Amino acid sequence: MPHVALKEICTLRQWSPLPRKSFTTSGYPVYGANGQIGYSNRYNHEQPVIAIACRGNSCGNVSLTPPFSYVTANAICAENVRHDILPLYLYYYLKQADFSRCISGAAQAQITQKALGELPIPVCSLQQQKLIVKRLQTADKIIHLQQEQIQAIHTLKHSFYTECFTTYPREHACPYCTLADIATIQCGKQNAGIATGVGHYPFFSCSKTPKRVNHYHFDCECVLLTGNIDFQVHYFNGKFDAYQRTYIIESAHADFSVPYLYAFLEHYIPTLQQQALGGVIKYLRHSMLSAIRVPLLPAFKRQQLSEFSLKISRVSQNATHSLYHTQQLFCQMLQQAFS
Repeated sequence: MPHVALKEICTLRQWSPLPRKSFTTSGYPVYGANGQIGYSNRYNHEQPVIAIACRGNSCGNVSLTPPFSYVTANAICAENVRHDILPLYLYYYLKQADFSRCISGAAQAQITQKALGELPIPVCSLQQQKLIVKRLQTADKIIHLQQEQIQAIHTLKHSFYTECFTTYPREHACPYCTLADIATIQCGKQNAGIATGVGHYPFFSCSKTPKRVNHYHFDCECVLLTGNIDFQVHYFNGKFDAYQRTYIIESAHADFSVPYLYAFLEHYIPTLQQQALGGVIKYLRHSMLSAIRVPLLPAFKRQQLSEFSLKISRVSQNATHSLYHTQQLFCQMLQQAFS
């Protein structure tokens, strides 16, 4: 299959930065080095365009924007694609392309238009391109449907939690207690570096998914809350180990089950994110968690929440695992399509 330089089949362009004051809560989607980064009342592309991240650790990340989008200077746009090249074919090829030879910079990684323009692109017949795009689009659509399912689960969960933990206590004048009144709170003991990808027991740290270790320090039913960065909440019952900045929260009151505490803390995460201390890396103190006010809901409501939180957690985990495996399959299909 012949190859041509990227600059021969499209126009590469970096647009002007978008001032922070131009961002809005809704409107036209804005794309930068990390995909979509917000919204604005301005756009610089009426049609979908391929955007290649060109700054920082995201160098080489490829997005296909929807119509009427703004692409900032942190991404290079592939515009005016040649008539014998399907834009989706080019997009899918770039999704799996090796950009390592295009990346430069010492203090901060970057991709220049000149370097990106030399990237070799395989060119085949339009018929072959259409076959490749059709196969990959099918898998891509499944991924989008699975992502929408996960978002719907998330919306359902937080809608129910808001009704139970915010609306119901306000309408029924429920009393409150502190988290320290009904739970014990301790930290993990380990450094993050001890974890690997293999081992008998889960290791909870700041990552979204637990890693593995071959030993454990804890054997209990608990809620695990990461104490810095993005504050993940996990429910677990069994043997595990934990990073020293991970909080391990166990019930200390018979009327408040761990699943109930898990549901409440999932609901409370946005508040913790607002209250977090620190600059670039946010963190939580033990005293902040101890002082959290928990509503004293009636027994039937606590039972509802305990059952719901475990069921919705299993549904969410299953959906996430399915998405992961589909994404892995999609990556394999990308490699095979252009090998």
